[in-house]
Amino acid sequence: MPAPPTIYIICSDRGRNGKTLLARALTDHLLIEERDPFCFDLGAPEGALRAFFPGRTALIDITDDKGRAKLFDILLARAGRDYVIDVPATHLARFLESANEASLAEAAKAKGFQVCVLFLVDRDPASLKMAVALEDMLQPDLLVPAINRFVGTSLPEGVPGPLIVIDKIEGELRVLISHRRFSFRSFLLGDESAVPARLRPGLKNFLHGVIDGLRNIEPAMSLQSLHEADL
Repeated sequence: MPAPPTIYIICSDRGRNGKTLLARALTDHLLIEERDPFCFDLGAPEGALRAFFPGRTALIDITDDKGRAKLFDILLARAGRDYVIDVPATHLARFLESANEASLAEAAKAKGFQVCVLFLVDRDPASLKMAVALEDMLQPDLLVPAINRFVGTSLPEGVPGPLIVIDKIEGELRVLISHRRFSFRSFLLGDESAVPARLRPGLKNFLHGVIDGLRNIEPAMSLQSLHEADL
């Protein structure tokens, strides 16, 4: 039985810690799984995520009334596919306010969606506190912490449930994958021609940590649904 459509919210209270990188990897993973995701890039006007998926990404100005209305109108009017929302740290508070006004958790459930938050827990302990507060505010089906080893994290070891690990990406490899024509999906499907041999181990380490975590999300949400059904 196919998994229900899911709204994925990628966010953090800190900037420049790998949110868009994670959103890219998630989108390519869903495409490999034949899930046909559609993305919302709330980083208007630059649109970092849209640069990599221009044909399946809407650039949204979350600070504008029309932009907020467009986001939730599309989300809640067009059920049946996965959505990926890349939320810049500078717009997180506005997004949470808008999601609360739209009763996102209840409305998504009524439309048959699951809601999954992927939160980058930064090295400042306040970031971990924000993740806890956000889970209470949004009430998603699952909140998955993510850590970026290049940045550091305040997330304690041994936290139960899925965890996404972004390994360090430095130097030439960072430059390579930042090119808008570079595709994680092509690399994952076996086309390594765009990556010099000396850089492939580093990219594989990065993708291993991210994709393993992403693969654990759906089983965790299924278990959560079974637990709620038994209550």
